Amino acid sequence: MESTDIKHIEKQLGIELPEFYFKTMLDYPFSEDSFGAEFSLSNDPKYIIDINGVFTQEDESFSIGSDGGEFYYFIKLNGNEKVYIFDLEGSKDHMSVVSESWSEYLTQIENLHDEFRQEKLNDLERKKNKKWWQF
Repeated sequence: MESTDIKHIEKQLGIELPEFYFKTMLDYPFSEDSFGAEFSLSNDPKYIIDINGVFTQEDESFSIGSDGGEFYYFIKLNGNEKVYIFDLEGSKDHMSVVSESWSEYLTQIENLHDEFRQEKLNDLERKKNKKWWQF
């Protein structure tokens, strides 16, 4: 994401994004085709603007991504680096802390990517070692 994209998001939503978010998006840590880029920490300005429709300016919250389903990840616009999860289904605990810090959240995404990579390697290994009678 470019600085102009981030400024566009701020203008569209009428907010000012925290520096830690701004810096991360300028030096985006995940590949374009990753789960992080698509969901957990989206780098698509249009998607980000769209998913922030669940919050008002009074909420002082900013949605940074989702799990691909009914959960949105968000930060507070007060400088706090905690990452929260919001349940669109409205369960009892529809808002809770998912990471105590921004760096912890980024590490969680990287760990998720590592799990996906390992699963893919394991699948390839299983296919490679199948016996001729297995299908």
